[in-house]
Formats: sequence, C-alpha cells, structure tokens
Amino acid sequence: MQASRAAVRNLFRVELSVAHTGLAITITASVLAGAAWSPRTGVIIAGGFAALFVVALAVVLLAGSRGRNAVRTTYKFTFGWAEWI
Repeated sequence: MQASRAAVRNLFRVELSVAHTGLAITITASVLAGAAWSPRTGVIIAGGFAALFVVALAVVLLAGSRGRNAVRTTYKFTFGWAEWI
C-alpha cells in the first residue's frame, strides 16, 4: 500500500514552471479556438479549466490543505499535464 501511494505521488509531482507552461498552452489554445471558430468556443475551453481548478481546489481544501499550499497544489494538478507534452 505504501509503495503504491509513493508511485502515485511521483506520478503527479510536477514543478511550478511546468504548470506555468500548461497555463500558457491553455490560454493560447483558448485564444486560437476563439479566433478560429467563435469566441464562445474559447470561453468554453477556458471555463472548463476554470471549473476543473475550482473542483480540485474544493477537494484539496476538504483534504485539509490551507492557504497558498492549497492553491499551489491545485494549480499544479490543473496545469501540470504539460509535463507529458
């Protein structure tokens, strides 16, 4: 059990700079989608990530994290996917 928890922790361990890259890619994709199709499409993409951030923040707060640590953890979770690009 302990080994599997450590494996999951290592899977989701990302640097803050990687999360910044994920945020930049998300903003770029939202703007490009809004320009290519319609502004509504860009807002839907950005809103999806905003909703994911809010839900993840609620989960982190319910798990007991507080303050900046909770926001940083949620930010890394929401935009840390850029590490796999």
